[in-house]
Amino acid sequence: MRDSPNEFRIDIGDIELSVTEWAGPGDPILMLHATGFHSRCWNQVINCLPNCHIYAVDLRFHGASGNLGIVDWGILTTDIRTLIGRLNLTNLVGVGHSIGGYLIARAAAHESKRFKHLVLIDPVIMSAERYAQFQELPEDFGSKNHPVSRRKNSWQDANEMFDRFVDREPFSTWQPSVLRDYCDYALLPAEGEQLRELACDPLNEASIYLQQRGNEVVLSELSDISAPVTLLRAPPGNRSLTNLSSSPTWPELAGALPNCQEVYLPKMNHFIPMQDPALVARYIDAAHVRN
Repeated sequence: MRDSPNEFRIDIGDIELSVTEWAGPGDPILMLHATGFHSRCWNQVINCLPNCHIYAVDLRFHGASGNLGIVDWGILTTDIRTLIGRLNLTNLVGVGHSIGGYLIARAAAHESKRFKHLVLIDPVIMSAERYAQFQELPEDFGSKNHPVSRRKNSWQDANEMFDRFVDREPFSTWQPSVLRDYCDYALLPAEGEQLRELACDPLNEASIYLQQRGNEVVLSELSDISAPVTLLRAPPGNRSLTNLSSSPTWPELAGALPNCQEVYLPKMNHFIPMQDPALVARYIDAAHVRN
């Protein structure tokens, strides 16, 4: 178990991003979480990295970070680039899961001199054909139409969340300690006897899932990523509005990156860091110790 981290906020212009820092020697590691989650979902991975200097960030609209502005993956990418500059991070190991993998990949494409390695964990970097499918959604299909927008958003406390989720997929595939971390930090503080609500509002979460139009720009930027990449990928499947457990990652992604080691994990689902934190930590540690 690591010592308690330092929590602080970084002004990136229109909002502040919440950052949790674990002190340690060596080159810095920056961790970006998946849509709908928060930085403390990395706790169990970080516990397996006792001698590393780590920053974990709540993305815009998530956790304790600000939630102003429109939902746009380009803006979220700019947020991370600005954060890296504010913290003056160099020789950086960038780690991203799901949307976090997309964001750290685009940041590395634009800030290549700051990165020494990327660990992309089932990133939402899809095929050109899959991006084109999002163009076919009806214009009036908004976030309120997405099933995620109807997630339960009022809770007594984290214990109620944990008890509700622990036996339900996909949460039942997670290590219970990771689910506990998710629940403990997912809710906004309550006043008096009020119910608590999710820090990542379900409507914002649904908007993030739907805002894929234009995100295919990442495919044209992959060749600009000069740092070596370790890609952890789960099996592809029927990725739909209601099934978020199968991998969204383009199966040919490794071949489109200049220097990529692919690790295919056929027994895992999209939530690899939640299923096996120690496995993820081993690949991060291997990237961290490289010169």
